[in-house]
Amino acid sequence: METIDTPVLIVGGGPVGLSLAIDLGWRGVEALLIEQERPTARMVHPRMDNVGIRTMEFCRRWGIVEAIEMAGFPRDLPVSIVYATGVLGHELARDVYPDKAHAVPPPFSPQKHELCPQNFFDPVLQNAASSYSTNQLLYQHRLEEFEDKGDHVIAHVRPLLGGEPLCVRAQYLAACDGASSTVAQRLSLGPTNSKVLSCSTNIFVRCPALAQKTLAQRAYRYVLVGPEGVWGSFVNIDGRDTWRLQLLGDETWPNWSEAQINTFVRRGIGADVDYEVLSWLPWSRREITAPKFSSGRCFLVGDSAHQLSPTGGYGMNTGIAEAVDLSWKIAAVLEGWGGPTLLESYDTERRPIAMRNVSQASANLAAMRSVPPEPMLLDQGPAGETARRATGAYTQQAMQREWRSFGIHLGAVYRNSPIVVAESFERAEPDVANFVQVAEAGGRAPHVWLSPGHSTLDLFGRGFVLLEFASEVGAAVGGLTRAAHAVGLPIRHQLIPEPNTIAVYGRRYALVRPDGHISWIGDAIPEEPARLIDRIRGAGGVQGTSALRTLPLSMGSVAS
Repeated sequence: METIDTPVLIVGGGPVGLSLAIDLGWRGVEALLIEQERPTARMVHPRMDNVGIRTMEFCRRWGIVEAIEMAGFPRDLPVSIVYATGVLGHELARDVYPDKAHAVPPPFSPQKHELCPQNFFDPVLQNAASSYSTNQLLYQHRLEEFEDKGDHVIAHVRPLLGGEPLCVRAQYLAACDGASSTVAQRLSLGPTNSKVLSCSTNIFVRCPALAQKTLAQRAYRYVLVGPEGVWGSFVNIDGRDTWRLQLLGDETWPNWSEAQINTFVRRGIGADVDYEVLSWLPWSRREITAPKFSSGRCFLVGDSAHQLSPTGGYGMNTGIAEAVDLSWKIAAVLEGWGGPTLLESYDTERRPIAMRNVSQASANLAAMRSVPPEPMLLDQGPAGETARRATGAYTQQAMQREWRSFGIHLGAVYRNSPIVVAESFERAEPDVANFVQVAEAGGRAPHVWLSPGHSTLDLFGRGFVLLEFASEVGAAVGGLTRAAHAVGLPIRHQLIPEPNTIAVYGRRYALVRPDGHISWIGDAIPEEPARLIDRIRGAGGVQGTSALRTLPLSMGSVAS
């Protein structure tokens, strides 16, 4: 049996596992990824289509934004959302959005969210992960068993196409193996609060007639409304003639016949045109969060840790944010400057965010289900017209919370984190729909343009960055950087005198972690900077800024 030694074993090669491999590779950390399916398996039944704005900020760091934009989804397709009785049926209402070629980022990010369905997105991630010489990707290899030995993990892996089994010796194991995670089950970290929201079905359809609508008439998503309320959605997964019809379903596991599937398709299209059913896939819409995201040297990432309704598109994006959080912490420990509690903070920080996102996704589903029945919806007379106007207005308003969710993607604040130093966490949770970026400990460091094409976010990633918003360097800065260098913590100082940036951050200093979250923010450097450095690297230290005395400012001042 061949033995492979690797710092990190990633189990699962979906978007989350690939993102973890990319971020580790970007940091120079070796990783072995195993995936039991073929590289193209998920392209048969692509489930996601929304690459969230925070994920795109990570992709900016990895240098793959252009690859995503050019992956194949048409840039000139309007990404409008239509509420209708069928794609070719009665249009009830429309949310108009520009195509991606003309869309611009919001003022609080250098990026915009992208429409890049999984059949386009996964190959981009595969290419990026494979580009790092530190990564090894083994497809059609299955994890058979593993054991956490305390100072390493031993895993036995079987090649599914034949050949000798592999013994993998890893420092850490990351379970990115999805909703039926083998790792989670064997660690007894399976969810204890599993709740089935509905039993749904995805039907994949090719219909050239739908691509013949003019661009002005077209949309990428149709919310399907019948006399009973919302019953499904039709999403254009290639921007051309291939669609995913998703049936909302109920608590009964579907066992549809081919005739029933065709009835749903004809109803969703809304007219008698030619089409081809490519496949269909029943699945359970669940609300689940694992009781813990880690055990010893093993970590749950993505769907192995939580499952949520796809209403909102939070699932994959939540998992990718977890991958980035875990990646820099593993790198820190392997490099020797991460303290003994740094990896423990993965669970403390990310599990509350996952619980929030699971809850918000379920609330989006409830809003969709709130559309009341309207028996006159399909009536061809004046009563039908009145019913369609009223139902369209109600549905459009009810579902805005699903489309307007920047606060979910950008508003994660790591409250009560052992590696964040904060005066308090009294600020309310960010508004999901009306997001306003705020510089606060534990939160994402705000984006501000420093120069054309250069964002504050471009400063972050490789190590810690001490931002100083002043015209001159403060006298105490050297003490903080020396304390960091003494324990090997990578840090650099960035002086930013621009008034608009100072206004957004509001304090003189902000210490930003490799993942772009703020570890500490204040107007004066602590008098004992070594204690602050120990805290943010997971080596103990203070419990809040009240325990830190600060040195008075002796040089420069914060612009007012």
